Amino acid sequence: MPSTPLPPGSSYPLAEWERADKLNVEMIGYGWDEKRVMVRFNLPKDRDFDRMQLALALMGRDVKHSKNWQCEFCGAPARESHCQTMSRHHLNPPKLIIYMRFVCDMDERHVRQGLTATHNALNIVHEGRLGPMPSFESFGRRPEGVTYPLAGSCASCQREETAGEDGLKRCSRCKLTRYCSVECQRKDWARHKVACGAIYSATFENWG
Repeated sequence: MPSTPLPPGSSYPLAEWERADKLNVEMIGYGWDEKRVMVRFNLPKDRDFDRMQLALALMGRDVKHSKNWQCEFCGAPARESHCQTMSRHHLNPPKLIIYMRFVCDMDERHVRQGLTATHNALNIVHEGRLGPMPSFESFGRRPEGVTYPLAGSCASCQREETAGEDGLKRCSRCKLTRYCSVECQRKDWARHKVACGAIYSATFENWG
């Protein structure tokens, strides 16, 4: 897609995975030591922004639980993620690029510095269209006493002991989301089926 902004309603040359009747989404996850995942979705062409954001938030869980992710900025086990969205929702068909960064703790200084630096670098690439980095206060704070589940744990039960590479099995259809048991996979199906049917591909990079 060209870097020059296109007027609303403009069409653009479609890549192999993109569909003219869908909202085309690229979600790129970043972890420690340049580990990445690129997930491509074809979602219903919904221009209701709130409904679209809810669907993407649910899909973020599938990406988070796809690997034993470590914090992009220090290598500690990742429990949280931060997303930056490049919206081209005004085009035909609409497209979104979501940059998902796995981190250990959003309240840590090194994480905030890293997120600010990566946001500013991306903003240069996108010629300022991401806008300034939002204040961290606007994201809210983690409730006292709450510990978020490890990124590498089962996508359903999210128990700490399920984290890691051994024992978890991927969904055979989407090849992305991982579960510790068939029972957990069945329990999560009502949530996961939206992402499962929309995923075109999931590609992992630099995992050895």
